[in-house]
Order: sequence, then structure tokens, then C-alpha cells
Amino acid sequence: MKGAIVVLTLAAAVTSPSAVSAQTVDQLMADRALLNAELDRCKQLGMASVDDGRCKTAREAENKRFFGTGSTYTPAPVNIFPNTPTKLVPAEKHKPIQCAPTLGPPNE
Repeated sequence: MKGAIVVLTLAAAVTSPSAVSAQTVDQLMADRALLNAELDRCKQLGMASVDDGRCKTAREAENKRFFGTGSTYTPAPVNIFPNTPTKLVPAEKHKPIQCAPTLGPPNE
């Protein structure tokens, strides 16, 4: 009885192609041709690719390649209107607003 279970387990392991050729995200990121081949295979599967483990790994690698490693935002708020009064922009220190230079009295 145990011998039959062992034989069936080995047969399932040998015949399952996804376990043999499964790649990690890092391996797919390193080899662009391999990633493209996996994504093409997933396109051929259609809706079945949603539940496929190899397709999930390929999509994760493609997202990591496309979006990069993290955010590149500016940590300090950006004042796009620098001439606004400081009471409207609490993140900026008080700066006096400079008036335009005067050229002298107007000609009469």
C-alpha cells in the first residue's frame, strides 16, 4: 500500500511541468527573454493564467521590472505658488513678500 502511494507521488512529481520549470522572480528579472517567454505562455493560457503559479510569478516580475524598487516622491511639500502669504502655506517658514522696485515719482 505504501509502495503504491510512493509510486503515485513520484509519478505526479515527474509529470508536473510547472514544478520542474518554475522560475523565481529574481531569475525572471535577470533574463528578459525568459520573462517574455513566460508572459507569452500566460497569454496563450487565457483566463486559466489567473490561477497558474508560473503566471503569477511572471506578473510579479513584470510589475517589479516596470514599477522599480520604490517611491521617488519629494518628502517636503512643494510650494507651487511661492508668492502666496505664509498663513496659507503652513509648511513654509515666514518669508517677507518683496514689492517691485519703484523707479521714482510718476511724470506729470
